[in-house]
Amino acid sequence: IRDVAVTGVQTCALPISIGAIALGILFYLILVPRPVAVETGQVSRGDFFETILADGILRSKEKYTVPAFADGDIKRMPLKVGDPVKRGQPITELYWDIKYVPVKAPIEGIISKIYRESAGPIRRGEPIVEIIDPKQLEVIAELLTTDAVRLREGAPVELMNWPGVERIKGTVSRISKAGFVKPSALGVEEERTEVTADLPHLPSELAAKAGNTFHVDVSFQISETRNALKIPIGAIFRDGSSWAVYTVASDQAVLKHVEINGKNSREASISSGLGEGELVIIYPGDLVKHGSRVRLPK
Repeated sequence: IRDVAVTGVQTCALPISIGAIALGILFYLILVPRPVAVETGQVSRGDFFETILADGILRSKEKYTVPAFADGDIKRMPLKVGDPVKRGQPITELYWDIKYVPVKAPIEGIISKIYRESAGPIRRGEPIVEIIDPKQLEVIAELLTTDAVRLREGAPVELMNWPGVERIKGTVSRISKAGFVKPSALGVEEERTEVTADLPHLPSELAAKAGNTFHVDVSFQISETRNALKIPIGAIFRDGSSWAVYTVASDQAVLKHVEINGKNSREASISSGLGEGELVIIYPGDLVKHGSRVRLPK
């Protein structure tokens, strides 16, 4: 009877032990956080170009306003904004000296503005239309004055994200010394100034599609550093008053502070805090903290 009792106790203890182990595993899975899946980049060396991105517009360098050459009656304007005209082409007619005399385009180009569309009396010198040359384009951008003072005339410029055209380069031709105040998209007043860039090698496919006041994304180059230590721009973030990144060591995120020399849209140049070849987490997110377990992509 004693042996049977002992065997019964052992038999009951076995399910209890298994249940305790299973409960412990369950608590472990609940309490111990799972590794956070992250994307990584590598600290590398190479040439670095510090740039400023800005919204710009294309503007024709050649612009002509066609005025009425005498007092008289003008016919209704048959053309529309955007219509092409040839040099010497009649654009309307003006009744003068007992007959209608054609008003001709002084250049080949595009009508960019119509000052007078309806028929009726007109005075000498009153503007009729504006004609621009779409092949002679420049870029105008309104930069923060704090950015503009870092530029110089002759600095490289590149038009970004233009469909069908790989790279469009130019140079800064003028930095206005007259600043103005303009509200930002958030309603904050900002001090800005106008910067102009020439496009001496405008591709023919762009000239055929683009026109006066067309929007473009512009990259202004501020400086160039050879053999710089670089990291992806998505890896850096603010930690208090300092720049910081998360590196990866033994499948854990490690917070490190870095010194930033400059940035562009793709990468940042650093002077201290990291070594070449280290892995950094790109766009870490709120789930990544110092000491967090992370899972790298396979």
